[in-house]
Amino acid sequence: MKFRFATHAAGIVGLGLAAALLVPVNAFCQTQATNYGPPATSYAVEAARYPDAASKPTPHTADGHPDLTGVWHHFFGGLVAKVGDNSFVVNFGQSVPRSKAGGPPAPQAMPDPDPEYKPQFMAKVKKLNDNQVKEDQTLHCGPPGVPRMGPPQEIVQTSKQVVFLYADSTGNYWRAIPVDGRGHNTNPELEDSYNGDSIGRWDGDTLVVDVTRLTDDSWLADNGFYHTNKLHVVERLRRVGDTIQYQMTADDPAVLAKPWVISRTLTLQPDTLDEAARCVDNDAGHYVNSEHHDNAR
Repeated sequence: MKFRFATHAAGIVGLGLAAALLVPVNAFCQTQATNYGPPATSYAVEAARYPDAASKPTPHTADGHPDLTGVWHHFFGGLVAKVGDNSFVVNFGQSVPRSKAGGPPAPQAMPDPDPEYKPQFMAKVKKLNDNQVKEDQTLHCGPPGVPRMGPPQEIVQTSKQVVFLYADSTGNYWRAIPVDGRGHNTNPELEDSYNGDSIGRWDGDTLVVDVTRLTDDSWLADNGFYHTNKLHVVERLRRVGDTIQYQMTADDPAVLAKPWVISRTLTLQPDTLDEAARCVDNDAGHYVNSEHHDNAR
């Protein structure tokens, strides 16, 4: 019998929002208020389990392209973060990284760079961030969208399309990306969406995914980092052994001073990707303050 426990940004008894539930520190066996972020740490934890992953042979499909099929990351991965004086985001999916006496240091990762906005738009970013608990729809089970949901957690590759799968705190998502040479959908009636219109092509051994028609209802990332419907995202995935070098470039010339670039190293995981539990918003209407809530991916 298999049991799973997953906490949700918006949901299980309101855990994580400062105004929804105040939890003593020792309730989760934590001796002090500690933040084990940044977001990239969970990728570093997975990579540390398989230090020789990049030196493995790189498998290829019958058509000669690198084989990207596999589970590459788990969203619920070893992050415990303080979000208020007495409230925390807690994750039981994997153990929090800790160094051992005489052993190697715990995996670390540098914080992601923030998107750089044009000066006239910084006030809006601050206003959204200051009112995050009401303005950030992912705290209320809204989809994160591209690029905020991050790299794919599982990939299924065929000769005609590549499918990206995600088990996120707000639900389960998928993107079917054609790699058969077609262009973007030019139908003027097609509405912008959270995942946009994605097409893929191979540039040597690198899969390049071009994404347009992204709704401005989503954010680029936490902390009020909004975007317009002029956003253009390009993802690049190159398999090296049992790793994928992932890079995301978000360009929104309407508000950004320059393109925003995020890089990740994904590590092949031997297990399956568990489906995320249904997200239920138990927090709306129950705020007592605007305490900031970490919602890192």
